[in-house]
Formats: sequence, C-alpha cells, structure tokens
Amino acid sequence: MYSIPVQAAVYSPQTLSPRISLSVFFREHTVALNVASLVILGVLLVVQIIQVNAATTKGYQMRELENQISELSLLQQNLQLEARKVQSLDHVSHSVKMLGFVESEQPTYLSSTTPSVAMAQ
Repeated sequence: MYSIPVQAAVYSPQTLSPRISLSVFFREHTVALNVASLVILGVLLVVQIIQVNAATTKGYQMRELENQISELSLLQQNLQLEARKVQSLDHVSHSVKMLGFVESEQPTYLSSTTPSVAMAQ
C-alpha cells in the first residue's frame, strides 16, 4: 500500500483575519452606541415636533379660510337679495314717481328730408 502524506492545517486565531462579532462590538462600544441612539432619537423627536406644528398651523389657516368663505357667502346672499329688490317692478315704478317722471301720451317724431351729420371739433 501506498501511503499518502497528509498535511494537517492548523489555524490559530492569530492566523485568521481579525473579525469582530456583533456581540463583541456591542460590548466594546456600548457608550458610543447609546450616544448614537440618543442622537437619532432626538432628531426623530424634533422632526415629529416640526410636523405636528406644521399640521396645527395649517389647521388654523383652514379654519380662518372657512370663516372667510362663510362671511363672503352670507354677503353674497345679501347682495343678491338687494339686487332683486332693486330690480323688482314695484321698486322701479316707485322710483319713477319719485324722480318726477310722467307717462308720455302721444310721442312726436321729427322727420328730416336732409340727412343729419355731426361736425367734428
């Protein structure tokens, strides 16, 4: 029988590339991770406050605009009512009498044989 030489490969921690496991990394950098977590939490808190503030401001603006719409709608209705009153026949006939107008009996028409022309100045 032939014998085949076998090489045994022995690896020690010094020969392997230095790999740090997550648990070791967390144990060694606990303070840095806590500080980073607090900074991230603070940034998220500030962003949340800004969003809530913006939404509240928009809500107040919407309420003001709705109030303006209500006021303008009421004003429009009042103006339409006033326009109907002014345009009514009763109001017109009353206004005619107050202005001193009288009904014409028989209109007189003028006739001209020569054409009328206005002069420009």
